[in-house]
Amino acid sequence: MTTVWIDNGKSPDEPYSATLGFWLPPDSPYGNFTLKLMKLCERIDEANRRLTESCAFWEQARIAAISPINAFQRHTYANEQAIYLLRRSADEMIALIWCLSEWQTKGCYPKKIKIDCIGALLDLPHEQYPKPCSQHIPMLTQLNEISNAFKHSFIDSDKNIIGRDEPCVYALSLDRNNLASEAKFHGVSLVWLAKAFTDFYKDGMDWLRAFSAQNLPRPVNEQVNDVRQ
Repeated sequence: MTTVWIDNGKSPDEPYSATLGFWLPPDSPYGNFTLKLMKLCERIDEANRRLTESCAFWEQARIAAISPINAFQRHTYANEQAIYLLRRSADEMIALIWCLSEWQTKGCYPKKIKIDCIGALLDLPHEQYPKPCSQHIPMLTQLNEISNAFKHSFIDSDKNIIGRDEPCVYALSLDRNNLASEAKFHGVSLVWLAKAFTDFYKDGMDWLRAFSAQNLPRPVNEQVNDVRQ
């Protein structure tokens, strides 16, 4: 069976290990960022479960003979759920990085997280893309368009297609469901999506880990020694 996973440092059913996390501000106006980091890893776990299901049902549905009942449908709906989870994960990563970048630059938290999702990120001029995101715009664009089609497109339910050689995710979009707009077909390999999202996740986590190392509060006893000196 084809296996497609996002690499978040663990298999989906392994318990979360403290070694996967690190310090982020626990008492920001927007909540506990260390907890958000753990929840982000957990959401990737759930996306990986849906991707595993998608691949299993694709294997069943693609055979030439009569496939098991609902195998095709369960493949497509597993894709839809995986896309939602990956979109939500990307939004969380983008918001975390933008908010902490503002804090690092200005010394205080922004009163509004202006860049809190893929769509807001893509509206920025290219030169303003946060560094961890700038190399991953093609994947983020595809994820955004497919997710929006699943959420909003009235014509998306007309598609009935399955990958011939590998599991894929497809979407049919119509901007604002306006017939004056041109319908657009999207199709990406799940293998490509998993690899591209893994690269994005790794770069985002590397940035957050570097932020942690630079801003981790020193132990109280070290601060007391500084005062005494």
